[in-house]
Amino acid sequence: MQTLKRRLAPAKRRSAAAKRRRRVSRPKISGRRLLIAAVAAFLLISVGRSVLPALGIETPKMPSFGGGGGDTPTAPVTKAPKAPTVDLNGVMVHGGGDPMVTLNPGLVRLGGSVTASGSGFDQGSMVDVFLGPSSSGAQPSKGAAKNAKPVQVGTAKAGKYGIFTVNFSFPTKMTTPVLEVTAQARGSDKVAKAEAAVAQGAGQATLSAIVGKPGDVVNLTVKGFSPGEQLLVYWGRINGDPTLTLKADEDGSVGKTPIKVGVTAVGTTSLVVVGKTSGAAASAPFQVLRLYPSIKLAPYAVKATQSITFSGAGFAPGERVLVRLNSAGGQPVMAVPTDGAGTFKGAGLTMPYQLKGAQSLVFIGEQSRAAASTGFTILPYMPQARTNAYGGLPGTVVNFYATQFAPNEAVHVYAKTSKGAKGELVSAFRVNKAGTARAVGQYTIPGNTENSVIFELRGQLSGSTATVNFKVDSSGGPVDIPTPKPYVLPKDLEK
Repeated sequence: MQTLKRRLAPAKRRSAAAKRRRRVSRPKISGRRLLIAAVAAFLLISVGRSVLPALGIETPKMPSFGGGGGDTPTAPVTKAPKAPTVDLNGVMVHGGGDPMVTLNPGLVRLGGSVTASGSGFDQGSMVDVFLGPSSSGAQPSKGAAKNAKPVQVGTAKAGKYGIFTVNFSFPTKMTTPVLEVTAQARGSDKVAKAEAAVAQGAGQATLSAIVGKPGDVVNLTVKGFSPGEQLLVYWGRINGDPTLTLKADEDGSVGKTPIKVGVTAVGTTSLVVVGKTSGAAASAPFQVLRLYPSIKLAPYAVKATQSITFSGAGFAPGERVLVRLNSAGGQPVMAVPTDGAGTFKGAGLTMPYQLKGAQSLVFIGEQSRAAASTGFTILPYMPQARTNAYGGLPGTVVNFYATQFAPNEAVHVYAKTSKGAKGELVSAFRVNKAGTARAVGQYTIPGNTENSVIFELRGQLSGSTATVNFKVDSSGGPVDIPTPKPYVLPKDLEK
């Protein structure tokens, strides 16, 4: 036993000496140094993971701690926790931090321009903007493609603070009452959505020209109405009979359709389109020019019972032209319809006996109120007459020849047998349609007549007079000729 203890003693002394040498070679580290080292490591990791990437500075992968070996893969960076949902004024709202996109305008017209503004995306990231059916369940319109996919309408690069702007044009056809705009960052899960509502009850109308006069032809294009509905087209109003009725297609549109400029007030007006079913309305501005109507009349001088003819141009298409004599108001003497070009021709009037001298005809469009006038003259009848002889003795039987009286009028014959005497009705006859009569009427020269008998032939319709001087030769003494009975005017020769 003693021998064993002596053998172990040197070994124990060597072990104790080795422990003393190890304690002497290991440097002492104070607790303050350990604390400073830990804080430095924490700051390095925090800055590398948060601040530098936000400034766009790439950092090498940080080693993971507690791994176990240098070859072990680096653990993924933990995403920042989402902002909490908070109660704001009694409403639960998101605390922020997520991407967002807004539209201006949010209520859009078909074919209109829309601006999409986004925020909350990573600085420098590329953001694609898509337009497609709403995911909120809005039903597509009739004729729209089923399961339609979103269409890319723009791309932008997010700038400072993750903000971007994209402008795009809205579709020209109504596929659904609500469409959805999606902003998707490339290679990222950051996405934002916004809904754009299509304006209902506010269609659009476009004209191929903005200036013209009634009757001109322009092309009309319409969209934004209900599919298949009737469209009532008005000029400068929204009631009464429409100028034209159209039918929308399955997209609520009408392609280029020729339409005549309607009758409306001169100046700035509008073409108005009203959907008969939806009540949607659209208007297009238009400048209406003045009409300059003209009249051609022939002949410019006529006698009573004769006719004048006239033609017109420059009025509104399809309107009635009211014709008045010597007045712009009151009862028209006739109404003449215009054709599709605003013209008329072949109209005429027969002049009555009562009109004398200069006259005017006034032409006014019933709808357009466009006016034109022209003048003409009523000429008097100037008849001529003679007897069957230029003179004779008392007892001579006289009859009459007449021309240029009014057609078919009665002519009354008055005789004056002495100077200053009043004319006495002695005969009557009727001229033919040419105003002519031959060897008509009968009168016997009285026995006491001296020098001459003056005959006045008076037209009863025209009021015209022809005079004949019949010379009476001296008989050399009294002539026994019975005194004629007073002439009795037949009823059929009163006028």
